[in-house]
Amino acid sequence: MKVKTFMEEPISARRAVLGFSGWPDAGRIVEHTLTEFKRNFSHHPFADWDLDGFWHAESTRPRVTVHHGQIQKLKWPVYHFWIMNPESSAPVLLGAGPEPTIHWRAFVKALLQLLRNWGCQEIYLLGGLYDQILYEETVVSGIGQDTRAYNQLHALKCHQTEYTGPGAVHSAIMTAAQESGFYCLAFWAHYPFYLSGRHESLMARMLDILGHVLELRIETQHLTARWERRSKELEEAIQKNDELVEILESLKKGQMRKPFFGESSKVVRLDEFLKKREDPLFNKDP
Repeated sequence: MKVKTFMEEPISARRAVLGFSGWPDAGRIVEHTLTEFKRNFSHHPFADWDLDGFWHAESTRPRVTVHHGQIQKLKWPVYHFWIMNPESSAPVLLGAGPEPTIHWRAFVKALLQLLRNWGCQEIYLLGGLYDQILYEETVVSGIGQDTRAYNQLHALKCHQTEYTGPGAVHSAIMTAAQESGFYCLAFWAHYPFYLSGRHESLMARMLDILGHVLELRIETQHLTARWERRSKELEEAIQKNDELVEILESLKKGQMRKPFFGESSKVVRLDEFLKKREDPLFNKDP
C-alpha cells in the first residue's frame, strides 16, 4: 500500500467523510458537494493513496497530458485525503477519489486500517444515484446497519432505500466497518435521471445533513437561492421539449419510480435542448 503523507505531525480525526467518483456519483453530485464543503472550512492536503492494484484499464485509465509532442504529465489513479480544521469542532478527515474497480475486499481492509491508524471511529459515505423523480423533488436516502443509525437517519428525515441490483463500494465498506467496530452511515443523493450539471438543491441538502452529523454550521442559503432561480429557467426550457414534458407527466402520475446506478438508454439529457452540456444555465455562478 503506497500512501504519501504531507504532514509530519500525527493526526487524530474521529470522523471521516468519504466520496467516490465514477459509477456511484450520479450527476457528479458528490464531487460538487465535497467541493462546496471544502470551501466552507480551512483544510490541508493530508495524504495521497496510490490505488495501484485496485483498478484495471477497462474501466479506469491514467490521465496523460501531451504538449508539443512530449508527455508532460502522467497522473495515476489516486485517492486523496484532506484534514479539515473547523474552528468550532474537532478535525474531520475528508477523502475523495475514484471508486476501485477490482479487489474490493483488499481495498476496504486497507482503507479501514488507514482510518483506524488516523483515529477514526465514525465514517460517513456520500453517493449519488439516478432516480425517476421530478426535478422539484430533493431526495436523499440513508443506509445504516444498527439501531443508532436507524434513529439518526430518521431524525435527519432521510428516505429509506429499497434497492436490489449491482452495488457500489459503499456497501463493502459499510459491512466491513460494522464488523470492525466503526459507526458508519451512507447518504445517497437521488439525481433526476434526465438532468445534467449542478443540482444546488441536492448539494444544499447533503451539506445540511453533513452539518448535523458533524456538528458544524455550513452555509447553504446561496445554493438554495441559486437553485430557485435555475429551476424557473429549467421550467421554461422543459416546456419547449415535448419528450421531456411527457416523461415528467408520467412521473407525476407515479408511472415511473425506480432508482438506479450508472447510465441508462432512457436518459433524456437537458443538454440536448439546452445548447450544450456546458450551457451557462447549469454552470454560471450568480
